[in-house]
Amino acid sequence: MEAVQARLQHTKSVWQEEIAFVGPNGRQELFCRGTPLFSAWGYWSGAVVVFDDVTALIQAQRTALWSEMARRLAHEIKNPLTPIQLSAERLRHKLAKSLNEADAQVLEKSTRTIVQQVEAMKTMVNAFNDYARPSKVQPVALDLAELVEEVAALYPAASGLKIDVCATGPLPRVKADPVHMRQVLHNLIKNAQEAGGGDEAATRVEIALRSVEDAPGYLEISVRDNGPGIAPEYLERVFEPYVTSKTKGTGLGLAVVRKIIEEHGGGIRIDSRYKAGAGFIIRLPLAEPVLAADRRDEQ
Repeated sequence: MEAVQARLQHTKSVWQEEIAFVGPNGRQELFCRGTPLFSAWGYWSGAVVVFDDVTALIQAQRTALWSEMARRLAHEIKNPLTPIQLSAERLRHKLAKSLNEADAQVLEKSTRTIVQQVEAMKTMVNAFNDYARPSKVQPVALDLAELVEEVAALYPAASGLKIDVCATGPLPRVKADPVHMRQVLHNLIKNAQEAGGGDEAATRVEIALRSVEDAPGYLEISVRDNGPGIAPEYLERVFEPYVTSKTKGTGLGLAVVRKIIEEHGGGIRIDSRYKAGAGFIIRLPLAEPVLAADRRDEQ
């Protein structure tokens, strides 16, 4: 409103401006256009301001741009990796027997490092390739609470990670692909575990599920941890590829999560009200949307 007020006070002609802000539903992108109103005597008497919410459009443009960039990057990097690895292995095989013990150890260590780094680059390329490739979503009527319990069971207490699952009341099924939803949960849990700074014994993740009062056709799942949270400079771009404060990884974890959720017709945002760590809120469409009349009958 401050940006619009400045335009109204100082601009007496047609104007337009893009305004971005972080609200309760995450980052919002507004395209504003203003037209002044004048009286019959030529005096300025007000203005008409039109607000267009272009958040989804801009996100779609960014996703398409990143997908194309990831596809090209994967293609350009992948081609020379196999020759590099084969050449290193051939050198080791040909020269190992003709060198003395000290030189042979240096050769072995060097070629092993090359092969390991090539494998790491292949993993990164495959991650970018998976991000660029459209997912084959096969949605079914899924009991999300049951799926969350199954995923949480894969992280026993011995792993040093504590996961608490809370489901509010009997929950309707969602329309989702179980394989992709497992990937979403694993990515968020892994993200919380890595953000803990190595102190896994103190890492705690809370996963809560509930029906949404203001959106009857959706189920809401929140994932919160007790880590250091998200730095302010990353808040607006945390779901973009390669945006991460961690020293390891490709920075694609949250980008892939958002891509999967949006392919399911849902949405994900940062829980801006949660201050004890990082929090994310996901909404997924129900397999059989509940109508308002049905909800009144249940009550």
